[in-house]
Order: sequence, then structure tokens, then C-alpha cells
Amino acid sequence: MKHTIQEIQEAVEICGGIRAAGRELGIPESTIRLRLKKHMAELLSSTADSGEFVFTSYRAPRPQVFEPLADHVRYFILTSAQDSSKVHEDFWNCLHVYADWLENCEIIVSGFTYAKKLFEDHDTRSPRVGFHPLVDPYITHDRVRVGDELDFCGEMNTLPTAVTPLSGFSTYTRGRWGVFPHPKVQLESIATMKHERAKQLMTTGAVTLPNYIRKKAGIKGMFHHMVGAVLVELAPDGSTYCRHLLATDLDDGSFYDLDRYVTRDGVTEGHRVEAITYGDIHHEKLDEEVALATWGYDVDEGVRWNKSNWDRMYVDEDHDLGPMPLIHTLRPHYEFYHDLSDFAPRNHHNIKDHHFRFERHTSGSRSDSVQVALAGCANFLNEVQRDDCLSVVVESNHDQALTKWLKTADYRDDPENAVFFLSCQLWYYKQLAEGVSSPDIFQQVMRVYGCPDDVVFVNEDQSFVICGDIECGMHGHLGPNGSRGSPLAISRAGMKSNTGHTHSPAIRDGAYVGGVSGSLDMGYNRGPSSWSHTHIVTYPNGRRTLLTLHNGRFYA
Repeated sequence: MKHTIQEIQEAVEICGGIRAAGRELGIPESTIRLRLKKHMAELLSSTADSGEFVFTSYRAPRPQVFEPLADHVRYFILTSAQDSSKVHEDFWNCLHVYADWLENCEIIVSGFTYAKKLFEDHDTRSPRVGFHPLVDPYITHDRVRVGDELDFCGEMNTLPTAVTPLSGFSTYTRGRWGVFPHPKVQLESIATMKHERAKQLMTTGAVTLPNYIRKKAGIKGMFHHMVGAVLVELAPDGSTYCRHLLATDLDDGSFYDLDRYVTRDGVTEGHRVEAITYGDIHHEKLDEEVALATWGYDVDEGVRWNKSNWDRMYVDEDHDLGPMPLIHTLRPHYEFYHDLSDFAPRNHHNIKDHHFRFERHTSGSRSDSVQVALAGCANFLNEVQRDDCLSVVVESNHDQALTKWLKTADYRDDPENAVFFLSCQLWYYKQLAEGVSSPDIFQQVMRVYGCPDDVVFVNEDQSFVICGDIECGMHGHLGPNGSRGSPLAISRAGMKSNTGHTHSPAIRDGAYVGGVSGSLDMGYNRGPSSWSHTHIVTYPNGRRTLLTLHNGRFYA
């Protein structure tokens, strides 16, 4: 029985998506997409003018809106495709395998054009622009709104050779997160009001294989071309979660997503990730939600909940523990800690602020004690460590504040910390006397206060490489040739890297930057902020993604 276009449109609206409508009507999903696309083309054709010259304008149509389901997570796989280009069929098939496995999942592709000859038509809607038959039924030319928090800007047509494809889009989606079709994977965090969730903009990667003119711009574009997509999860409460799905390489379309591994043969669960690079810790100001969602760590009690007593939705009288902590789900082989200590009692941001010091002195707690703060960091490492995971502490600028304090402070003006100061100073001088250059006083204090012996400390300018080519030994505060560190400066070194420092997540030409695990209000940051509770996850195949906390979860 052949269904009318009106019946198909009603089924899509009632079922909440094309894939679900296809199951309900017993029609292949691709057939529904082609019928809807043909219907739209007929409407456009019927409204075309007779060929006479007229003044025209273009106004973007209202976005297609997808609302959350009442009791299930809704999924969207967003990607891009270049006109007149071959599809990475293995990856495309893997995306469909994963979409079927997830259920309630829509695959949406936005097309972009590339000038390979003079006077080429750059309107993706034009009949002269052709996309591969596999993706053509999934192509959208308009904006797609997922819930109230995210826009997929399917109307955007950016050259695949663009060096910074997100340039100029900071305000384009207003307050919503933005996903833009482009074969180069980038991500930026945009400053918003400090106590609101910082907006992120990201590009998708592509399902088409590299197809560039072999001149400078094209050859660079080919180097940065990524076969990939963005998975968006829309929770019943309207929360959205995004992460990249990146193919293993141009010959292998398999990919990882959290603890899942997706191939053409199916989806398997329970896989370990290679590493998690946590957002900067700042233990004295560690965020309670981040600590619970990441390690199951109770900030107030300074203890980790017993994994054996942890259920997926365990609740007792005093604590709503939520889902299994991230580290128990992903079970990394390596975990990297940046800015382990905030060095809050004598932080370089406010050590000369006598009002701040008086406020801490009169707070009624031992919050003014450097010794107590650092002992808390050592206890934290003890509590959250896993036996099957190597913990790595990367030397960071806030950890180095201890050395700076020993070099510049006067213990006579600080009776609260005088004894601890002098004991550290004595150890430091003894190390210098034995010929040790730049003694690692921070590691020494951590060891004294019970940091596990097998925790590795990576000092400044030391290397720690995982997956063969990803440098994880840099904090990010130092750039090349003594310059100030930034994602752009580090990316220009030409290496893949996982760093921290900025508290603002980013992806820039192989340089991945985590956010912060501490409070979004440290007391010394003021005004709109791009800080975000974000970790870097590295998979066994070397591909990476960023996970950002929202409503106490890193994923729906």
C-alpha cells in the first residue's frame, strides 16, 4: 500500500522522527527521506517565477525543532558531506549500526560545496549540486534545533579548506550551543555569565572522503580532514550532551563512544578507554557535582563512596548518588591530574590581598593552613586512585605556587604557616646542597602526606606520550620559546596534545584542552566566563572527545 505524502508527514510528526515513522509504516527510512525531499522540490518548483527578472531576498526558514521524549533519551548523529565526493562507506555503515542500537536516533547530514572549477554553483539546494546517493536522502539545508539548548546549523556552507571554520560564529546561535558542518574538527567555549553553562561551538567532521584541489589550501585541508560526526543526546528533562564520534582512520570506519566500540558487525560494551585528562582539579575548590560524577568522591567528607555498594541509581537518606561515576564506567588505563592544588591559602592571585587573608583567618576553619590544603590533595589522590589505572600528576602553575611561596614569602609575617614553611624550606635547601637543580617540593609534600607510591609526577619539560603520538606531559601554561601558553600556541608546535590550564575546553588542530573540575567561581575570576566542567577522553585508537558536565552528568 502506497502512503500519501500527507500520511507520511503525519507519521513523522506523531512518531517523533523519520526512523521511527519508517518502522511504524513499514517503509524503508531512505524511501521516506526521498519522498519528503521530492515533495519539497516540487513545492519549490511550483512557486518559482516564470523566468522574468525580479528583485529577490532570502530569509532563513524557521528551524526544524525536535522536542525531548517523555521517558527516553533521544539521539541525533550530526555530520557533513561534500558535494561530488565519495562516502566513507565503512564509517557510514557503522553510524547506522550505532543508530539502530541506540534507538530513537536520527542521522542528519548537512552538505557543503567546494569550488573545483570557475563559476560553480554554491547553493547546496541547486539541482546542479550533487551528493552521494548514500547520504543524499539525509541531507538537510536548514537549521535543526534539538530541544532548547542546541542548534545544528545545517544551513551553513563553509569552505572545507577554512583554517578556522568557527570564526565569527560566537553570537550566531545566541545562547544555544552550536554544531556546524565542516570536515575539520574544532571546538570553542564561548564566555557566558559566570554561573550559567558556558556555550560551546563545534564542527562535525565529515562522512565523505578527502576531495581537494592539490594546491596549498587544498593540501592543508586534506591534512586536517576528519571522518567523523557529533552525537547529541537529548534527555527527557531537555538537557543536551555532545561528543565526537571519530573514525579510526581513512581505512577503518570503526569508532569508540564512551565504553562502546562500534563496527559494521555491531556494538560491544565494556571497553576501557586509554586515558582521561581531568579538567584542572584545584582540590581546595573542587566542585561537588564534578567530584561525585567523576570519581564518586564526597568533597565534604573527603572520601570516595565504596564502588561495591554503588548502584546505577543508588539513593540513600543523605545522598542522591546518581549514575555510576565516570571513572568506573570508562576504566581508563591512565588518568592525568592538572593543577592538583589551588594553593588557596596563599594563592598568587590574592596573596597580597589583606582583606582576603583576614576573611580566611576569621572563617572559623583551618582554611588558612597551607599544610592542611596540601594534605587534602594527597588524601584525594589516595581516595580516588584505582588499582588498574596509572595516576599521573602533571606539574602545573598552581602546584608551582608552593615553590614561589618559599622563594618570596616571609614566614615571620605568617604565624599560621611558619613551621610548615620552615620545614619545606629546610628540605629545599638540603636538596640544593646535594646538587639537585629545581627540587620538586610539591611531590615531596604529597609523598610525606600519604600520596600513593605508584603515582607518577611529570615535571616541567618532561614528556609523557600515550597512543604513540599524544603528548600529555604539558599543563598548557607555557607556550613555545617562552611565550604564554594557549591552545593556538601549543597547536603550532605541530604535535597532538592533551593539556589544561585555560579552564576553557577547546579543540584546535590536534591540541585538545580540558576545562576545570574546580568551582566555576574561584574568587579571582570575574565577569563572563568560558570556563566549563570538561574532561578529555582518549580512546585506544588515539581518537579523542570532550565530555562536559550538565545537571550532574557527563552523558544522558
